[in-house]
This record gives sequence, structure tokens and C-alpha cells, in this order.
Amino acid sequence: MVFRKKISFDVSGKPPRKSNWGKDVSQVIKLREEALNARKKAGLSNCFDRPVKLTLIVFAPNISDMSYKQSGDDDPNRYIGDLDSLVAGVCEYLQPAPKTNPELDLSQLDGKKEIGPHIALIVKNDSQIKKIDAKKIVNETLHYHVEIQPI
Repeated sequence: MVFRKKISFDVSGKPPRKSNWGKDVSQVIKLREEALNARKKAGLSNCFDRPVKLTLIVFAPNISDMSYKQSGDDDPNRYIGDLDSLVAGVCEYLQPAPKTNPELDLSQLDGKKEIGPHIALIVKNDSQIKKIDAKKIVNETLHYHVEIQPI
């Protein structure tokens, strides 16, 4: 099947960092839920099986002041993080997890089998991502925008 439409979606909060479903599990779930909804809305029943382009735009109040780290992770004014780590996290969680730590508490996934770590949501492997456009933009509301399209 040749699928030329792009999948596009927004997620509230900050992107998860690459962490093997670690402490960012709630952010991973948000990303995977929105990715699945966007894929279904686009009429794609499975993930892309060809090379794709990923666009990531991160909107946050603090995209540059690395010294502002004294508050908790849930503080929207806290430094959002380095762009490369945010991109790596998004790429990591659009594919199935290579392996899942058996000690990891995935109880937040109860009733959400469609987004489980073994499911390929957008790509079978993030090596399919051949082009990435990413940027951070100052915005009062912490959120991010993802687009994936075949190339």
C-alpha cells in the first residue's frame, strides 16, 4: 500500500527522553496514545514500512536557561532539555521497545494494549527515519507537535 499522507499530532507536556520506558512512562503513554489516534485518523491500520521524515517542534516557556533547574520536572518553566535528547525520545517511542525491563511498573498501561511497548505504532524501527527537522520555540504552553510522512 502506498501511503503518502502525513501523520500529524500534538501532545501536551514535554517529550519523553530516551529512557527504556523508565521514569518518563507517563510522557511515553501520552505520546503513544496521540500517535495511535493520529494514525487511525489518517486511515493507516499499521505502521509505516518505508523511510519517513520526522518533524518535531517543542513549545516551552524555557528553551534556553539551563540554570533554572531547582524545581520539579512538572514545572513548565523548568529548562525543557537538549533538543537531541527530546528527538531521541520521540524516535524511540514511535517504534516497539527493543526489550522491556521485567521489573518496570507498566500498570499505567492497564486497558491500553494498543499502545503497549511491543506495538509498532508509527515505524517498525526508528532506522526508517531518514530525515529529521526539529526545533524549540518559546511558548507559554508546554507541548510538542509531531509529523511523520513517507519520503
